Amino acid sequence: MKRPKILTFNWHEAYIYLLSKTGFDFDVVQMWKGGRYGWIREFRPVPENCNLIAEEEALENLQQGKYQAVFCHNVHDFTKVSELPVKKIIIHHNNFAVETGIIDKNKKAETLEKLREIYSNTDNLTLVFISEMKKKDWGFDGEIILPGIDLDEYHGYRGDISKALRVGNGLKERDAMLGYSIQERILNGLPSTVLGLNPSIKEAILPDSWDEYREYLRSHRVYLNTTVYPYEDGYNLAMLEAMATGMPVVAIKNPTSPLVDGINGFVSDDEEYLRERLKEMLSDPERAKQIGERARETVREIFPIERFIENWKRVIGEDVNRSYRRLSSSKEKPKERLRILLSYTSNPQTTGFYFERALRKQHEVVTFGPSITDSFWNTDIIKEWRLEKIKDRVKPHDIPYLTDDLSEVTETLKSLKGWEPDMFLYVDSGLWYTLKGLKGLKCPKVCYLIDVHLDLERRIKFARDYDFVFIAQRQYLQDFIDAGIKNVYWLPLGCDPEIHGKRELPKQYDIGFVGSLNNRKRIELINKLSERFNLHYERCFLERMAEVYSQSKIVFNISVNNDMNMRVFEALCSGSMLLTDEATGSGLTELFEDRKHLVVYKNEEELFELADYYLKNEEERERIAEEGYREVLKNHTYAHRVEEIINTVTKGKDKKTDNLDVVSNTAKADLSYYCQERKEVEALVPENAKRILDVGCGAGVLGKKLLLRGAEEVVGVELVPEIAKRADENLSRVLCGDIEKMELPFKEGYFDCIILADILEHLREPGLTLKKLKGYLSQDG
Repeated sequence: MKRPKILTFNWHEAYIYLLSKTGFDFDVVQMWKGGRYGWIREFRPVPENCNLIAEEEALENLQQGKYQAVFCHNVHDFTKVSELPVKKIIIHHNNFAVETGIIDKNKKAETLEKLREIYSNTDNLTLVFISEMKKKDWGFDGEIILPGIDLDEYHGYRGDISKALRVGNGLKERDAMLGYSIQERILNGLPSTVLGLNPSIKEAILPDSWDEYREYLRSHRVYLNTTVYPYEDGYNLAMLEAMATGMPVVAIKNPTSPLVDGINGFVSDDEEYLRERLKEMLSDPERAKQIGERARETVREIFPIERFIENWKRVIGEDVNRSYRRLSSSKEKPKERLRILLSYTSNPQTTGFYFERALRKQHEVVTFGPSITDSFWNTDIIKEWRLEKIKDRVKPHDIPYLTDDLSEVTETLKSLKGWEPDMFLYVDSGLWYTLKGLKGLKCPKVCYLIDVHLDLERRIKFARDYDFVFIAQRQYLQDFIDAGIKNVYWLPLGCDPEIHGKRELPKQYDIGFVGSLNNRKRIELINKLSERFNLHYERCFLERMAEVYSQSKIVFNISVNNDMNMRVFEALCSGSMLLTDEATGSGLTELFEDRKHLVVYKNEEELFELADYYLKNEEERERIAEEGYREVLKNHTYAHRVEEIINTVTKGKDKKTDNLDVVSNTAKADLSYYCQERKEVEALVPENAKRILDVGCGAGVLGKKLLLRGAEEVVGVELVPEIAKRADENLSRVLCGDIEKMELPFKEGYFDCIILADILEHLREPGLTLKKLKGYLSQDG
């Protein structure tokens, strides 16, 4: 299939250079900008798949249908091609005021309304915004594609020149956006270098080449960024390139900044504070390197080039679906033995590693599988997952992954040791590899699936090959049951006290956090916590992680997708108090009691209040920490988890293994969750609503009150069968099942009100569900 050919106007060599990494062929329109015509080679070399072309020729080619798409980088570009029958993509790099020069609010609203009408009447048009802030400012629907940085192109930071670096074109002319005057006040005599097209700045330098530009990033000590909100995001490409090189950044406060003060850079609205941080970086090269390393990790996590390329391919329309290897299926009867063949991807900080340690203490174990350092992976796992600090602790399995055929593995064991497995246990490590010959194993085949929320359908398919299935995320039990998976159980994660256990170290930090800064909400909360408290962040593993937690008065946790993550158990095991979100539906409050074993915050305001309260009340804090420590050692180590698996498998005939019983027992343990009155939701239901649909109705407590209040009919939808039976006693009618999969037996416009309280965040496709339900809502509903 021939690669698409795309026409693009050129206002930004660096961005077009990034676009070229998609592999498409580009004709690039030569433009006048910055007082120069054409491609500015000092900024970037011309990529091989980019052909420079005059505007007259480009427009003629468009008329002749030679392009599959045209990229416009502003509204002015769009006016030149709006009438042509070609796919048009407008990339909004700037906010409205910067691009149009219109600041007056009334004039802005009037202009945007006219533009909205033009856009809506234009065929085959897609809007792309380079950040969420830009999209909100324009107020149009469209795609958000964050910049991507190729870390292979930015590296080798030395910081041997004790100067600050500033980068930008027209810094003085665009002071309101780039904050040149702020830079001058902060520096006030401190040594610095200015790069870019800046004819009004006498000392400014235009590097001769991209290579020379990157040498400035490697050699200069610290980068100063002052992009001004609301005209610009808290970063631009130059700042991200500095961070990617390993350069520390000092920046003016901006709500969209990826920096967390004192962790991966320095950010504040206090100019004197920023000046002091610049002086610190200029005088302490080791500290600068330490901060710069974290800055580089941040770019890797938030602005990966791979995501940028994949998003652009999707927008343009190229199929980027990936093919996956399949695993074979089996159904064998288990027998009771404790010779265990364990398979996982060797990684010293994965669940499989902890399982191996726990199993070897009680059972005879042989391990088989690949390692994260093996060369057959399509990528450098150590580098991609940023595991360089523990690379030396990766160990090979007893039987290396030289074959994917389990029958060959078991034959080898039998011939060398006279050893046949009594159980095959696969532990999900997030890396998939082929396993053949499962059907030939004459023992129970067991799998423990970890990140079910990340690739549910694949893991359901994988589970069909096994006799017993354990999953770490309780919320997805019903999905496995609906898919026909038998003998499926919820098995939470755990801890290894020898690795994660309490260290007798003095408390140095108010709040500690160990993890990745790859989630906007997480960054935002950590940033706000660091403004109020002495917060310590570190990306570390194993024993060092336990040290950080032990040195923290409070360990902070936030789930990414309402999952009960490893940090819950590892933090409790350190003997410090855990302050965590509830992770609704995860089972957290079934395993642990709020204010007894840990402390749960419901929202951002409560997070800060609770942190402040428990930092001031040491005795109460340490009592909770001790209770949590005892509870996790008593019931939640990996020794407990492997014992549960073995007991379930070897005694399976004596236990209820019906899937509905598993879910029912879970529901009973958390019955209070399904029986909440929800007065705040009741208050939102209109008094004149007669027919009401309550999705996720629980035990029907809210619906019963609505019926007593005057509603004529309340229909509930509930996923958990046991809870649906209870709801049936309270409501007009109850439908048991998954709202995303069921068709409702009602005509269009039947309901006056539809309730989805604490439901949308648990759905796989909430937008599609809302669209479906909207059809059942009356015109005035």
